[in-house]
Amino acid sequence: MLRREKGRRMDTQTLRKQHDEIGEMSEALINAVIARDRLEVAKCRWRLARVLIAHLAVEDKWLYPALVRDSSPRVSALALNFQREMGGLAADFNAYMLEWSEDRITSEWEAFQTATWALIEALDLRIRRENVELYPLREAAKA
Repeated sequence: MLRREKGRRMDTQTLRKQHDEIGEMSEALINAVIARDRLEVAKCRWRLARVLIAHLAVEDKWLYPALVRDSSPRVSALALNFQREMGGLAADFNAYMLEWSEDRITSEWEAFQTATWALIEALDLRIRRENVELYPLREAAKA
């Protein structure tokens, strides 16, 4: 378990479940992009935004700072490295949502596809690395 401000606790199992949900939403978005279904793209983008923004806020505001302060040097170093490498994903996602209006998506479909693939790849990488590298190390350090 991870200690969080105000006495609340957050555990890696909850974060992994959120990762699964984000993965499903990302896949739905990619499928809508492949199908060129602009209405479904719009729905998927906003569903993903609602869940992802909240999830990244928890990770970036509480999880990573707590792991950087962890008593295990390995956990702390890995968390700091991840924070440096992938800590800008929330800002990147916010910029993506702001920059890609429905009108721009329609007029620049190919560029939108490229931007969407790049964003989802970065998100998938962060999730996979957290699930495979960071969370198990944290769990082992606390066992």
